Amino acid sequence: MSSEYTTRPKRQLERHVKRKSTLKHRGFACIALDRPKDGVNVGHSLRAALGFSARMVILGDKDPAINVRKLSTDPGRAYRHVPILEVRDIFGALPHDCKSVAVEITDEALDLTTFAHPERACYIFGPENGSVSDKILAKCDYVVKIPTTMSLNLGMTVNIVMYDRLAKSNRHRGH
Repeated sequence: MSSEYTTRPKRQLERHVKRKSTLKHRGFACIALDRPKDGVNVGHSLRAALGFSARMVILGDKDPAINVRKLSTDPGRAYRHVPILEVRDIFGALPHDCKSVAVEITDEALDLTTFAHPERACYIFGPENGSVSDKILAKCDYVVKIPTTMSLNLGMTVNIVMYDRLAKSNRHRGH
């Protein structure tokens, strides 16, 4: 055997990373739309997802006529920056260890103004002409409502909830 193939001593690898994370905060938010029917509101929701740094959008059983690549109300083209999943079952697409938060007007729903947002949350919104399905509501970890005198449109509701999350997370970090 040639001497060029001699073995070198193995180097010990450090098991823990010494540097600190550069992330501004922990956790994430994603948005899920249950049976969306109106491309205008889907576009507004995608724009909110992009603007408020949602990590993913789930479209559950969306109207086939909605083309997320051609929504006039999404000028930032969120699909280029935020993963959008088109699925039948929203819960099959939820990230691991993520709390589901339905946004719906029910008597039992928690008031958004006092709600403490989970670190890892997926906010589920119902269709423009209806409510989050009972099947989904039964599976959700939380149900919250925006205390208004009437229902709001889908795009506006997504914006309010995502802004509330941002405002409360900044307040808790002392900003």
